[in-house]
Amino acid sequence: MKKLLFMSIVICSSFTLFSQEKGTKNKPTDKGNFIVDGSVNFSTNNSKSVQNGFNTTESSNFGFGINPKAAYFVVDRLALGLETSFGYFDNEFIDNNGTKFSSNSTSITIGPFLRYYLVNGLFGQASLGFGKANSENEGIESESDFFSYQFGLGYAFFLNKHISLEPTISYQYRESGSDQSTFETTNNGFILGAGFTIYL
Repeated sequence: MKKLLFMSIVICSSFTLFSQEKGTKNKPTDKGNFIVDGSVNFSTNNSKSVQNGFNTTESSNFGFGINPKAAYFVVDRLALGLETSFGYFDNEFIDNNGTKFSSNSTSITIGPFLRYYLVNGLFGQASLGFGKANSENEGIESESDFFSYQFGLGYAFFLNKHISLEPTISYQYRESGSDQSTFETTNNGFILGAGFTIYL
């Protein structure tokens, strides 16, 4: 997890330093510009855990996340970049016997993303994520690896030429597993987010 955090900081810093050498463009979304984004999000998900192929546990969770990202416009209106996410989740489970129990978890994710601006401030975006999650249930801690993908829409309300406020809504799917257990878990749900983006 520390390696993922270090990589995300180094790459995002590189985007910012290199962008200072670029001249001012006519439009924020022109080729050659950069974006640096910081946002928060709230999510709700349903999940299913399968043990040894047949014992199933269903759950729901509510999450909060912080998502820094940076990207480069490879052509006008299309930006490619790197996104990181730091999340906290409260989980409620029901097993095959109807027994309810809860846990909480934290996660860190890193992966590529793309964003395309359509008309006015409307944009679509998609991302892939690779990460680790740490969970605690009744004093027992566990760690798992996961893969996720996400896609959605947002709108950029430009406060000036270089700063915008951007609400977003996205759908996310995630698969996770661990060498420490025989459980495999899938999650899917929606994410509401909002943040500020700087165009450089």
